[in-house]
Amino acid sequence: MSNPGEFLQAAAQGKIWLYCQECGQAKNFNDVEHLNCIENESYWGNEPWWHDTRVFKCKDCGTEQGSKIEFVP
Repeated sequence: MSNPGEFLQAAAQGKIWLYCQECGQAKNFNDVEHLNCIENESYWGNEPWWHDTRVFKCKDCGTEQGSKIEFVP
């Protein structure tokens, strides 16, 4: 999935997830408040969005934290 459009489409379809350590559960990419994206400076490939850390606020527990993203088909 090296095309950024495919990534955006997967997110819109609810196939992208983040992990909330406080809740101990996976959270849908669309169901959290996105605060920041931290670039993985050691990754030089053509799919950087899979290797960044997303900083988000969980709507269930209210904590702010970072997580790698996961694709669930």
